[in-house]
Amino acid sequence: MKRSLLKTIVSVVLMLTVIASVAALAGCGSQKITIPDVVGMTKADAEKAVTDAGLTMEVQRENYSDKVAEGSIISMITKAGESVDKGSVVKVVASLGEGVTVPNLGVLNEKEATNLVTKVGLKPVVVEEFSNDVEAGNVISYTDAGQIIKAGSEVTITVSKGPES
Repeated sequence: MKRSLLKTIVSVVLMLTVIASVAALAGCGSQKITIPDVVGMTKADAEKAVTDAGLTMEVQRENYSDKVAEGSIISMITKAGESVDKGSVVKVVASLGEGVTVPNLGVLNEKEATNLVTKVGLKPVVVEEFSNDVEAGNVISYTDAGQIIKAGSEVTITVSKGPES
């Protein structure tokens, strides 16, 4: 009887050890972390805050912003304040700085086009070429038509010299 009692005790102890180990391992992977709010922080500061919380940060995209400085976080795709598993990825949108939409210059003459480009905060660069289709002094084409580009960037405006003689 002593031998079977000893076997039973050893079996119970081993079973309890296995159960305790499984329970401990199951608890390790489910540690919940609250996502910090990093909007307005520089990318470096945001990365540190997210990493210090036990998470990783990924810049999902970059947009121009008139309100958020270049290199700072505009918004969070992953919501701040939510509880997630340790090691989860926090997705953010970073700022490229102030952006300006290149205006439509298609029906303007050189002076009107350069004035408009300057007025919106861009730098006009005029090049001339001959054209049989566009009257001399008028815009043939321009770079970044309708796009949002960094404030202060150059916009090349191609102006007609008229038909080649």
